[in-house]
Amino acid sequence: MKHEPAPGGPGRRDEAGAGELPGAPEVPGLPVLPGFREMALRRMSDERRRLVADLTDQRRSAGLSQTEVAARMGTSQSAVARLESGDADVRVSTLERYAAAIGSQLAWQTQPGNPQAGLGQEDR
Repeated sequence: MKHEPAPGGPGRRDEAGAGELPGAPEVPGLPVLPGFREMALRRMSDERRRLVADLTDQRRSAGLSQTEVAARMGTSQSAVARLESGDADVRVSTLERYAAAIGSQLAWQTQPGNPQAGLGQEDR
């Protein structure tokens, strides 16, 4: 007996559209915001880059090398360089370890936001 993939299975895009996670539950009564996931990922990436840039500036101000920070974190200098590039999708725990290694700490804060804020014309 040949197995046929279920509708919406891997490799198939239904009316959910590009960028939506396969198998993501639909919430009745909530509108679908085209491009929201991509916009949110861009915003998170921009905020993460700013955070990493701030931490990197703090490391330099403290007179610490990447090698010294890596030793304190128990990792390699190249891993610290990748983190500081801002391109890596870094775990929060790694950012916390990096902050501790440079004598800093991360503070958490949430802010209510407008789900439409930051959506450009092309995303609406």
